This record gives sequence, C-alpha cells and structure tokens, in this order.
Amino acid sequence: MEQTDYLTKRIPVYLVIFMLAITAMGSVAIYAITSSATTRTVTTIGGEIFVLTEELTLTPQGIGISTSTASAVGDSLANNVTMTSSGASANTALVLGQFEYRLNVEIATVSAAQDYSVELLANGVSQGTVYIGQDSSGAAIADYVTIKWDLGTSLDDSVYEIQVLPQ
Repeated sequence: MEQTDYLTKRIPVYLVIFMLAITAMGSVAIYAITSSATTRTVTTIGGEIFVLTEELTLTPQGIGISTSTASAVGDSLANNVTMTSSGASANTALVLGQFEYRLNVEIATVSAAQDYSVELLANGVSQGTVYIGQDSSGAAIADYVTIKWDLGTSLDDSVYEIQVLPQ
C-alpha cells in the first residue's frame, strides 16, 4: 500500500502558534462585542431584611428600570398615600431610566386610620422614606400600596433593609 506524503507531513511550529493566536484574538473580539452591550438586567439582590409591624405584609417586587420621571408621592405624613383595594402608588422622586426598588405593602390586620413610615436602606444608608396609611373608615384586609424608590444609575451588592414604623 502506497503512503502519501501529505498525510505524514508535520505542521511547522510557527504555523501552530499563528493559528492559536488568531483563535485567541477572535475569541477576545467576540467577548468584547457581547460584553459591551447596554443591557441592564439585575439577577440578584444582595439581601433583604424587613422590620415591620404585625399589621402589614411586605412583598418585594425586585429592582427594575424606571419607565418615567415622577415627583415624590407620599413624601410626608401630611401627604401620605392611603392603601386601597385596587392598589395605590407611592414613591420617592423617580428619574426615567434609573434603577428603582419596588415593594408591595398590604394590610394584614385592620387598624383604621393608622399611618406608617416606610424607609428603604441600602447598606445602612437611607434611600428615602415614604408615608402610607389605612383609610380611616373603610380599611380592609388586602388593601395595598406599591412603593418605588429611586436607586440611581448603578447598583452594587447592597443589602436592602425595609423599616416600617407606625406614626
């Protein structure tokens, strides 16, 4: 049986090194293209601690991107937001495109006319306080409010703490 030369010919070392270099540069270029995308997706939250009264249930809604700019709603006890069966909204000042922390607060035990301060802390630093309350005459279990806090343009591995205090 006759053997051909091209099957047994050795590849020069410089050619192998050149091919490895081209492959590595291509991989780096592909990684650079995919990692420079402007997607801002949050997949984890460092931790959550809740300090609250027995009258409310808190349900974190996670972190998202603000879809509009909005003035603060519920920024003082005198201007608190009353929880309703269809859901009310309260927030710190929000800026379009920035990260926001979202939380639902629901009545678990009716305490008519009870007001609360709800403060978000990130690593012990206040992100703002929002004031909410139960209706003085028609408060009902499952009435709720959705609260949003502006977190700015970037996130770190913060531990988020919610403090709910009766006023």
